[in-house]
Amino acid sequence: MMRALVGNALLALGIALLALTAGLYGYGEYQRLQFERRQADLDKFEQATATALAIGQVAATAQASGLATATAVAADRRPHPEGTGTPRPAAVVAPGAAVPTPTPTTVPSPTPSPAVTQIRRIVAKSIQLDAPVVEARLNNREWDVPKFVAGHLEGTALPGTGGNVVLSGHVQSLSSGNVFANLEKLKIGDEIVLRTNLGEVSYRIAGRNVVPNNDLSVVRPTAREEVTLITCTGSFNPLTQDYTHRLVVWGERAG
Repeated sequence: MMRALVGNALLALGIALLALTAGLYGYGEYQRLQFERRQADLDKFEQATATALAIGQVAATAQASGLATATAVAADRRPHPEGTGTPRPAAVVAPGAAVPTPTPTTVPSPTPSPAVTQIRRIVAKSIQLDAPVVEARLNNREWDVPKFVAGHLEGTALPGTGGNVVLSGHVQSLSSGNVFANLEKLKIGDEIVLRTNLGEVSYRIAGRNVVPNNDLSVVRPTAREEVTLITCTGSFNPLTQDYTHRLVVWGERAG
């Protein structure tokens, strides 16, 4: 009788654990699909904005050209000094004399604002990593690492500008993804590519380290341009809901 009760209890526990795992997995998939949908909408919005800006520049140039032409035409239709409003008669030009040409008034074209670098994706073929990158905002002196994607830590450098370009991502979580699950497999010399709205920037892995989870030295500015990739490692503390350490992999600008 006791064995039957214990067996039934273990069976019920197993079913409950399976249901919990399935629920967490389903929640994680839901969150991932929601993010991908928002990202697709954001990409469409950025494309529409870029198209609108291009059309606006063309329209501004056309308007400036038309205004210059209208100014040149109006120069020959100025009223008499007396203000009668009668158009000025055409000047009589002596035979062989050069006909003066009205000088058009040009309107300068609007100067476009310089583009700001935005990281779109991170690619590391050696570990089959190809993931979107979004901005990881700084909140109460801590960065909010995004779910299912890599996050560029707000305040750190951008590709092509020099300094320390820092990205962070989750290692293993049903509800947050595992974008940096294979980070530890990166080897010295492996290539990391950051795809931006202004082109691609490549780096070569130069080193790795494990630091305590409160070590902020890895995000400090560097004298030359580098990329730093951070994810969790060590033991998971259920009280703090965090890992004890961070795996840090960094690379130097290539080319």
